Amino acid sequence: LAQTLAATSVSFDLSVFEIFAPLSVGGTVHLVPDNALDLIAHPGRYADVTLVNTVPSVARELLAAGAIPPRARTMNLAGEPLAPHLVEELYAHPVIGVVNNLYGPSEDTTYSTHAVTIAGDARTPIGRPVDGTRAHVLDGSLRPVVVGAVGELYLSGAGVTRGYHARPALTAERYLPDPFSADGSRMYRTGDLVRWRPDGQLEYLGRADGQVKVRGHRVELGEVEEVLRRHPQVSEAVVIARPDTTGSLRLAAYIVPHEGDAGDVPSDLPSHARTWLPDFMVPSALVALEEFPLLPNGKIDRAALPDPEPGANRTASRPPSGPAEELIARVWSELLGITEIGADDDFFALGGHSLLATRVVSRLTTLTGTEIPLHLVFEHSVLADLARLLPDPAGWPAGPARIRRIRRVRGGTTAG
Repeated sequence: LAQTLAATSVSFDLSVFEIFAPLSVGGTVHLVPDNALDLIAHPGRYADVTLVNTVPSVARELLAAGAIPPRARTMNLAGEPLAPHLVEELYAHPVIGVVNNLYGPSEDTTYSTHAVTIAGDARTPIGRPVDGTRAHVLDGSLRPVVVGAVGELYLSGAGVTRGYHARPALTAERYLPDPFSADGSRMYRTGDLVRWRPDGQLEYLGRADGQVKVRGHRVELGEVEEVLRRHPQVSEAVVIARPDTTGSLRLAAYIVPHEGDAGDVPSDLPSHARTWLPDFMVPSALVALEEFPLLPNGKIDRAALPDPEPGANRTASRPPSGPAEELIARVWSELLGITEIGADDDFFALGGHSLLATRVVSRLTTLTGTEIPLHLVFEHSVLADLARLLPDPAGWPAGPARIRRIRRVRGGTTAG
């Protein structure tokens, strides 16, 4: 029986599978704190796990950290588009034998389609409907499209939920009568663009609206833009998603200040965004423009927006001083893609996130010969503060060495 890794927050619908599916067939669930980050820090605790259910961005970090459990033959990936090169890397792992790509919105109870992936497939399919689910690929008039044509995906069957709590207008917009059923049931309009492949599998092509997935979280770009427009010095705002160094998406925001205001990004705009938005929805780059580039039809040409330098809107910071600060600055620069890192810079203000934090601690552990607990990056996210916790550079290994641990002591931490 499967021993499943339960590493997803219970507020994320992937956790429904991780907890209830194994228990319903007599399997074992291994609960992991910190959304799989504990697995990266302590892989030995999960040696018996045979099935890992997570998002592709976390799977990428598990591979990079060498933290795939030694008996994990099956990888279930969902919540984000699955890149073909990640499929190939997972199949190249000596233990993994099956990589499943699962698709489904929360509105259809977690998983709606399933594909057993194949290494070498140019585009990873999302597969066929699971038992009890029907998939319809329809045009704007709710007519089925032919194989190979692009349409919007509608889901019907046993998994379709009742609607949105206390939001009747949105429920009526998204939950429609199912014209292909005689029992009066409804179908859910996903907003996802797909097409049927000749082999009978569905292929995901993107969103029909402004929704993206940021490290598995559903983000409506329009909601972020609306929050930015509430700032008294912002006239207009556009938000786009760009890949970071891990392949995950990060948000970049472009604003046009009100006429008469300074042409720079308002200094309090990041704090304004954090007041109204969760961390994963706060743009990691903010760029002020005199005007937005336009297409001939007058719409904003999003493809012509400049590629922002990550962290370009941060305030001036003194240069790193000493071996510890310089080491951390070098690691941050490589992982964040930022040329100049200051001693007073904050890792998360520069665009860092939990997955990149795992890479930071992995690199610092290797370079200093001391295990750096992941929580230290969150508790001491300013470079100079984190540098003070590193061991004496005189003890750093010139090559592979036994890894020591940083342990808590009264009033702080120490290496030992």
